[in-house]
Amino acid sequence: MRRSLDESLERLGLDHVDVLYLHDPERNDPESGISEGIPALAALRDEGLVRAVGIGSMDVAALLAAVRTGLTDLIMIAGRYTLAEQPAGEEVLPACLEHGVGVVAASVFNSGLLARAVPDRDGRYEYGAVPPEAFDRAVDIAEICRRFEVELPAAALQFPLRHPAVRTVAVGASRPEQMIQNVERFEAPIPETFWTELRTRGLLG
Repeated sequence: MRRSLDESLERLGLDHVDVLYLHDPERNDPESGISEGIPALAALRDEGLVRAVGIGSMDVAALLAAVRTGLTDLIMIAGRYTLAEQPAGEEVLPACLEHGVGVVAASVFNSGLLARAVPDRDGRYEYGAVPPEAFDRAVDIAEICRRFEVELPAAALQFPLRHPAVRTVAVGASRPEQMIQNVERFEAPIPETFWTELRTRGLLG
């Protein structure tokens, strides 16, 4: 980790970075990824080479374990706290509030499922085909969006920020127009009754 960071600092021409994430530690050795990786990041923070440390993952168990170390400043939750599914809302987000850990919500479109006003059965979900249950849920959400005149992607972008642990939403863009569109969607007015209807229908955890 230190060698990788040193090389990055040299390429960037900096003496520190703002945030350093351990990426998907569960994909190799989950136990050592947390028990050894997180303290190693914290040591780099203590040396002043980085200001905040954490992990980025789609795995709820890994995210929760990282938060409970008491050493992380931030976690990046990829696709596990979105308008379509909220498994991180059960334990991870409450633990973040308890430990003072900030949350960056990523993959809020679930790899494309929520990126259009009308979900596409042939679209992508976590880089693969959309499971039938996920597609049906997205269609139900899209119908409520239509009734309330809310754009589905706008609701997907704004939803995570309703939780007090979530500090920001990370969303990509391949063209300048998409950056403008993202800003417009973040700022689009959405009535509270829309969120109430989603909860009433059992579409939000």
